[in-house]
Amino acid sequence: MNVVYCGFLTHNIDQDVIYRPQGLQRYLLLVVLSPMAFLFADGKKQQAKPGACLIYTPNTYQHYYAEGPFFNSFIEFTSPYLLEEKYQLPYNQLFYPENYEAINQGIKKIQQEFLNQFPHKDEMIHLQVEEILIQLERNFQKSQLSAKYNQDLYQELLSLRQQMLANCQQPWTIQQLSQMAKIGKSQFHKLYKELFFSTPKEDLIQARLQKALFEMTNNSLTIKQAAYKAGFQNINHFNRLFKAKFHCSPSQYLKEN
Repeated sequence: MNVVYCGFLTHNIDQDVIYRPQGLQRYLLLVVLSPMAFLFADGKKQQAKPGACLIYTPNTYQHYYAEGPFFNSFIEFTSPYLLEEKYQLPYNQLFYPENYEAINQGIKKIQQEFLNQFPHKDEMIHLQVEEILIQLERNFQKSQLSAKYNQDLYQELLSLRQQMLANCQQPWTIQQLSQMAKIGKSQFHKLYKELFFSTPKEDLIQARLQKALFEMTNNSLTIKQAAYKAGFQNINHFNRLFKAKFHCSPSQYLKEN
């Protein structure tokens, strides 16, 4: 990522108008901090409240103005790849991330790098822009899921997942989890995968592998002891899963680390 221009908590003159019928030859990420109006190429007009975000793609019609004070943060940047292919975000339209202050603080960090000659400045800016985009994508997906499902059900499944992962050594089953959530097994499995992009079994295996690794490396347990303490009942099964994740056997890992 290459930042061409950026601004944090930027003020223009009151009721200023930005009109770029041909757009910019780069991406523009806006964080709206005062009431504004946006007009789009199809003739639609939309009011934006503070906290709104918008990502203009290159060469896209831009027309917006402040209804009073003009106040925003922004980044103009180029990318070595199409953002639209990597990040599932609403481009060229307004959206409201849950925590826009975190995005705004990310822009502040980018501006600090942009205005100074710190070592590895370009690499840091690249990482910071990508971090903002990842935050926006995760935030947007979460808001989409929250809108799709009952908020109480989402929070209940989230709490249940955290309980399972924090106690991964216990013999969790889909039947037990679905009963705790008070929904059917097939519905629980479907909702879990849609909400967390994984299955309960996959999450449980990963949590157990991490716990076993911690026990081996920090508590000096034998491989077998660590595996059983993490919830694995079969040492051969544990060894296969460990090798699939870390690309070496547990004993090789301990020797090399």
